[in-house]
Amino acid sequence: AVMAIFAPWVSPRDPLASDLSRVIAPPVWVQGGTAEYLLGGDAIGRDLLSRVIHGSRISLMVAGIVLSTGAVVGTALGITAGYAGGFWDEAIMRLVDLTYAVPFLLVALVTAVVFGASLSLVLVLLALFSWPGFARQTRGLTLQLKNMDYVASAKIAGASPVRIAYRHILPGVINIVVVLASLQVGGLILTESVLSFLGIGIPAPQPAWGSMVAEGRQFIGTAWWVSVIPGFAIFMTVFAFNFLGDWLRDYFDPRLRQI
Repeated sequence: AVMAIFAPWVSPRDPLASDLSRVIAPPVWVQGGTAEYLLGGDAIGRDLLSRVIHGSRISLMVAGIVLSTGAVVGTALGITAGYAGGFWDEAIMRLVDLTYAVPFLLVALVTAVVFGASLSLVLVLLALFSWPGFARQTRGLTLQLKNMDYVASAKIAGASPVRIAYRHILPGVINIVVVLASLQVGGLILTESVLSFLGIGIPAPQPAWGSMVAEGRQFIGTAWWVSVIPGFAIFMTVFAFNFLGDWLRDYFDPRLRQI
């Protein structure tokens, strides 16, 4: 996250600038490597360290925008379904089931062929498929909270359904939304990397981690670092956010804090 925020200042070089004298240059700890290119160079002489640093900005930007959209939309629909019940509950939950039933990868392939791969397309696709998890979780919790005494007291006091949902239901579900969002960061980064790896995500020459792994496939036997280093960045980032999600779940659940 720090590298993503300060990428223009901590990156030693322009991630798009190539130096043909550094084509497939080895990292500093491999024979022939130099401190000038700490992690080596790629197939056209671009600095891998700079590309990995700027790639973190792309991955976390995608995850942040998609999660913000998915969390807001999913939480609003989940609270509406759980509190209103009846027609609204049935309609929203069937929409959730429909979204889960649609093959995401097939939709991504078709839309990329029709509209062309782009960052905006990745954001739209991931946002369209990220909200159902939030909706299903918040709907289940809302069904419990709406029967609590403090919600009944708010009804008797004359509070409107919108006010009850915003002032009394939302604070009760926000903890699970934060935990769910932190756990989904890793999945979104992996999904974006897979799309970029397949050529239907972030288009070249932008330094997306998935496309960097794909670019190094043909050199995996002789220059493994071209693929392994961005792949390791994906692994460590997903690993770290999964740990963060587990910690947040334990922190917000008093039953787990007592263990």
